[in-house]
Order: sequence, then C-alpha cells, then structure tokens
Amino acid sequence: MVVAGVSLAPYHHTQRIALVGSLALAAALLVLVALVARWMLRAALRPVARMTADAEAWSEHEPNRRFAAGKPYDELSQLAATLDGLLDRLAAGLRREQRFSAEMSHELRTPLAKVRAEAELALRRERQPDEYRQALETILRNTQQMSAAIEMLVSAAQQESGLARGRSSAEAALRDVAETCSALVAERGIDLSVGSLPAPLDVGVDLDVAVRVLQPVVENACGFATSRVDLSAEREKGGVLIRVDDDGPGVQPGEVETIFAPGVRGSAAAGAAGAGGPAGAGLGLALARRLARAGGGDVVADASADGGHFLVRLPAG
Repeated sequence: MVVAGVSLAPYHHTQRIALVGSLALAAALLVLVALVARWMLRAALRPVARMTADAEAWSEHEPNRRFAAGKPYDELSQLAATLDGLLDRLAAGLRREQRFSAEMSHELRTPLAKVRAEAELALRRERQPDEYRQALETILRNTQQMSAAIEMLVSAAQQESGLARGRSSAEAALRDVAETCSALVAERGIDLSVGSLPAPLDVGVDLDVAVRVLQPVVENACGFATSRVDLSAEREKGGVLIRVDDDGPGVQPGEVETIFAPGVRGSAAAGAAGAGGPAGAGLGLALARRLARAGGGDVVADASADGGHFLVRLPAG
C-alpha cells in the first residue's frame, strides 16, 4: 500500500486570489458602467435641457421662434413638436393680451377725453342748473360708451379663452338689440323693424354674447340709415344668418374688409357724422367681428349701392 500526500495550500491561495480579483474586476466594471451610463444619459438629455432653455428664453424674448423639427419621428422630435405647440399657445395668449390692451386704450381714449373736457368746462365757472344737467348727460353717455366697450372686450377675451358656449334665442337677441338702440333710433328719426323669424331659431352662444355681437352692427346701421333699418334672421346650413339692412350710403367695394380693422372708418363716415351719424372711434365693427369669430361665427359686409347690408353668422344652437 502506498500513501501519497499533497499540500492544498497553494490551491487555496490561488482560490482566494481569484476571488479577490473577480470582486475587484466586478467593482471596476460596475464603476465603469456607471460612468459610461452617466455620460450617455447626460449626452442624451443635453439636447432636452438645451431645448427647454431655448423654449423658456423664446417665450420671454422671442415668442415667434420655433424648433420646427418637422414631423415627429423620435422622442426628441416629439418633444420639439410639443414645445412648439406650447409656444404657439403662449404666443397666442400674449397676442390676445396685447390686442386687448391696445383696443381698450384705443376705445376708451375718446370718451374719457370727452368726460374730462366736459367736467373741466363745467367747473371752470359757475353755471345754470340746465347747463350742469347737460354736462352730466354728456358725461353719462360717454361713461356708458366706455362701459359697453369694456364689456365687449371682456366678452371677446373670454370667448377666445375657450369658455363654454351657451344657447339663446335669435329673436330674443334681436329684440334686446332693438330695445337698446331705441334711443338712437328716436334721435335719428328712423324706423327699426324686426322681421318675422322662423320658430324656434336658436344660436349657439349666450344671449349677452349674441347681443354684443349684434349691437355694434345695428348701431352702425342706425347711424348711417336715412329712414329705416331692417333686421331679419334665417336658418342656414350649420348656423343662423342674421341680416342687418339700412337705406344709407352703403359700403364701398374696396372697404368691405377695411371697415373691420380697429380704428378704421369707411368713406361714408365723414358725411354721416356731419348729419348726426356715428362719431365713434371705429372699433365697434372690429369688436363685433372678433367676438363673432371667437364664438364660431363671423360678421361680413356686402357692398351695394342700395344701402348698407351686413351679414352676421352665428353657430346654430
């Protein structure tokens, strides 16, 4: 019998070295992977951070700048499209605020100047009670004009902000407008008639919105009319068509669009103002069209030699 013995110490030592080396290599690989992953993530997110910074800077200083990455094909292009949409909404909101401020200042400047001038004139010296009454009536008319302008501007801003739309009767809106314009009708000595309407005829906006769309158009017709203003309404495909006709000088072919620009008045305004016609700042029709379009409708003028013809379209209720 032969018995042989070999020491296992070298094997155990090799085993320990292999274990320690494996752990060290695993730790090194883990650190390396972490560093590589961090670098890759930072490299991948760097365009996102840059796009975010650009969007923030553009929204404050250059609201018309866009990424314009084209049709989305990956995550970054999808983010660019999303940010472009956000910038579009911010720019639209900014334009609405700027337009609101400009129109407010434009519309209120004239009546406010009249109120101040009338008050200063009344306080310059002692006057008779009738003179004070006349001054107060002038101030009241101008403050009513300012109040109506503010209400219309606020309504337009609310409609453009996407508030819920209501439903109202077209006949009720026309009757309210006729009643509101009764003082102007009596002052001008004209006849304002509301034709028979098909029943029921509803529009897809609140009653106050419909009245604010129609009132400047009807007031404009009453200001230019010679003897009559006719209001009528009918149903058309997808909406309601309201006609405002007068026997005044009408709208020139080259002015069917320009009269809807803020602060612009037609060529017939000078003669009508001299004959007691409208002497406003030229913002009523512009606000009427803006409010109608915000509610899904429109206001257009029809050039004709036989009088003024305006068409107010509102969505059906």
